[in-house]
Amino acid sequence: MRSCRRSVQIIFCLFCLLCIVPASSVCGSTASADGPSSGPGGAGPSGPPDGLSPEELRELERITTLGYVAGGDSAPEDGGVTVREDGAYEGYTMIVSGDYPGAFLIGMDGEVLHSWHEDGPDYWVRAYAYPDGGVLAISAYPWRLVKLGADSELEWTYGEEFFRAHHDFQVQRDGRIYVLMRRPNNPRWLGVGGISEDMVCIIEPGAAAVREIGCVSLAEAFRDSDFAYLLSAFEVGADDPFHANSVEVLDGSVPHPAFSAGNILVSIRNMDCLAVLDPRARSVVWTSCGRWQRQHEARVTPEGRIMLFDNRKFDGQSRVVEFDVVGGQMTWSYTHEDFYSQGAGAQQLLPNGNVLVTESQKGRVFEITRDGRLVWEYLNPRRVDDGATIARIPRSYRAAPNFFEPSFLQRLGQ
Repeated sequence: MRSCRRSVQIIFCLFCLLCIVPASSVCGSTASADGPSSGPGGAGPSGPPDGLSPEELRELERITTLGYVAGGDSAPEDGGVTVREDGAYEGYTMIVSGDYPGAFLIGMDGEVLHSWHEDGPDYWVRAYAYPDGGVLAISAYPWRLVKLGADSELEWTYGEEFFRAHHDFQVQRDGRIYVLMRRPNNPRWLGVGGISEDMVCIIEPGAAAVREIGCVSLAEAFRDSDFAYLLSAFEVGADDPFHANSVEVLDGSVPHPAFSAGNILVSIRNMDCLAVLDPRARSVVWTSCGRWQRQHEARVTPEGRIMLFDNRKFDGQSRVVEFDVVGGQMTWSYTHEDFYSQGAGAQQLLPNGNVLVTESQKGRVFEITRDGRLVWEYLNPRRVDDGATIARIPRSYRAAPNFFEPSFLQRLGQ
């Protein structure tokens, strides 16, 4: 699978001079449903990394699993949809639950219209449905990107033991996928010892295999930028210095030169930073740090602003904020005295202007208007720890009523 004819290699590698990784690290790298995928050469090794002792490797394997637990807060009495008011955006809501290796598609009344299930993993952390009913997801234990059909039949996987998918991905109109990957590594130039190294990888799924186009290491992108000074704050033993948790390919709608179409917006939790990568230069070209704490889900709005889930881990109260990149000001925020998720969390700006919020730790998804009025609420009916705690909801999102193909809607009885 990793071999290719010499002539094809030469032509393809000349083309790869324009890619985001050296051509030698791209050629011949594929993944399929027949077995584990292989990483793109130097960016994603197919075996244990060099330069790490067995003790360091075990520790890095341990820290990559921290923060992912099935249960959240104490279980409430209610479950399902508890609020449904006029003004809510009608659609289909995709839910992943911290105790289930799959996803649920629910209607506005909370009825499960369809579900997907994968044998093997403990649970899923994010899922995206295709119009035909197929689903793309990040699974946990093992950590990988997985594509299933509408009937949960496995089509392909991407990721392996020392090269793991995590947190987020984004599907482009041309079918390419940008996904956050992680590997244990010991970049000697960083001087902090072994780390869990985050990177953004681009893949192109085919009929029976996945072609890896390339990867950008966040550590190297910071090193080779005007923001390298931010790395000096890392201390020896900082084994998870980045912890990237969202990725978005920019479309040029933000009126700022760093936000050019094709650049990549990344949320980096453990630095309290947002960063924009130029994948062609393999360099960070913009950052904003310290305005938020342990944030998640940085997304560009149609107005060219950034909306994100600000966990405020050290304040005990979360918020959702909208940020004007050009003016440098917060343009909108939502919080509530009982609104808090120490880990995870997400938001989605809906077409009618409302905001769908995932309060992960409480297993709660709710929709608010811009003036903060609650118009829809869903509490995960699933329980863990012998019923004592509610199952977390790592992510959710709402699909428009006309998103799915008619043939799949018929299966849903819609």
